[in-house]
Amino acid sequence: MDKRIKTREEILEQLGSFGISGKDVYFVDYIPLIEMMWADGQIQQREKDIFYEFIEKHVAYLNKFASYKAFELEAAVQFTSRFLKNRPSPEILKTLRTIAADSILFQENPRQREQFEKCLLAVCLDLGAACGETDSPHGFKDRFSVDEKRCFFEILDTFENKAVTDINPA
Repeated sequence: MDKRIKTREEILEQLGSFGISGKDVYFVDYIPLIEMMWADGQIQQREKDIFYEFIEKHVAYLNKFASYKAFELEAAVQFTSRFLKNRPSPEILKTLRTIAADSILFQENPRQREQFEKCLLAVCLDLGAACGETDSPHGFKDRFSVDEKRCFFEILDTFENKAVTDINPA
């Protein structure tokens, strides 16, 4: 899908077409991490550990932002389970990644939005480096597979090229 989503309504409509609605729309931010975990074709336990640590902190952040316990960790885990049990198609992941990048624009505070993006990209790097154990022909440890590197740069490109116009309603 090439069209960039620009409004909240468009984002919610697009997510709804994937069966994502209600509070689950707040969990779409996990999609780049899920994509990163699947990049090499399998999800390793260390990647799961990093991922679940992130979503635990993210749910706590969402509740702090809401000023009450609006979100349950179990709901976030349930949301992600559909993407972790079986590898989604690359096209679905790419589309949902684009929606995730666009939806971050709705965070009211630009500084918090930027911090969250940096955090998300840092966790992508952590996931890519989580299981590198083999020696390369150059004598270095390969911390990322070629597929993980490609995936990371695609994610980075998506976030760098997202719409930058002010889309928050006045």
